[in-house]
Amino acid sequence: MYIEIQITNAMFRFKNLLILMGFLSFLTSCARQKQGPPQAIGIGILTVNTQYPIPLYKNEADELPFDTLKFERSRSGKTLFVTDVKLQPYLMNEGDSDKEGEEHLKMGLIHFGPELVFSVVDTGASYFRVISNQASGEEIVIKKVPGAVYYSEERMLSENNCSNCPGSKYNPHWYIFETWERYLKRVEFITQDSLVIYDQPAGKPIFQQKDQTFLPFGVTEVKGDWLKVKKGFGRESNFDNGKNYDGWIKWRAGTNLLIDITERTYE
Repeated sequence: MYIEIQITNAMFRFKNLLILMGFLSFLTSCARQKQGPPQAIGIGILTVNTQYPIPLYKNEADELPFDTLKFERSRSGKTLFVTDVKLQPYLMNEGDSDKEGEEHLKMGLIHFGPELVFSVVDTGASYFRVISNQASGEEIVIKKVPGAVYYSEERMLSENNCSNCPGSKYNPHWYIFETWERYLKRVEFITQDSLVIYDQPAGKPIFQQKDQTFLPFGVTEVKGDWLKVKKGFGRESNFDNGKNYDGWIKWRAGTNLLIDITERTYE
C-alpha cells in the first residue's frame, strides 16, 4: 500500500500530511517524498548535515558570520532550526518526533530525520551562495569548512557512511551539492500537470495528457530547460502500451520549477 508523503517547498514540510494520509488512505504501497510547487531553483541543490552548526555570511568576502544556524532537539524529539534568519529554503522539515517515529516504524516505514536543502545560485572554491527564503529571494553564503567533505552525488554519502566498513572514507561532517542534472537523473520519478511530451526540445508534441492519470517518469537526459523522459522503472503499468511516451518535456521556466519531484519511495 502507498502512503504519500507530500513535501511542499515551504516550512515544516510533510509530517502532518503523512500522518493524515496514513490513516485516511492505505491505497498505495510505499511512502514517497515529493517536492511541490514552482519556485526559484538556482543551479543545483545543497543538502546540509543537521548535526553541525553552520555559520552564515552575507558575502563571500566576509571574514565573520552575521549569524550561526544551530540545530537543537526539542522535547518531542523534533529538530529545531535556531537562527535569526527567516528560513524558507527549498526543503526544510524538522523530522519525526519520538512518537511519530514509533508510529512510522509500526507502519513499516522509517523514522524520518530532519532535512534541510537549499537552492544554490552560485558556488566557488570556498563557498555556496544559497537562497535562504524562496518567497523573498533573500540569499546567504555558506562557506566551505576545513575538514568537512563535499560530495557531488548522494550515492557518495551512502558509499562512505560506514565508520568501520572496508573502503569507506567515513566523515560525519558532510555536505552534498548536486547539479540539477545529477539530481534529476537519480530521483525515483517526476510528474507534471498539463503534461505535453515533444519529439525534441521545443519540437512537435507527440503526447498530451488530457486527464489526471498518474504518469511517473524517469529522467535520462537534461538539455537546458528540457528533460528527456521515459516510463518510470517498475511503474510501466501506469502507462498505456499503445502510446509513445519517450520524448522531451519542459521542466523549468526561467527560475521556476514546472515539475513535481519524487526523490525516493519507501516500501
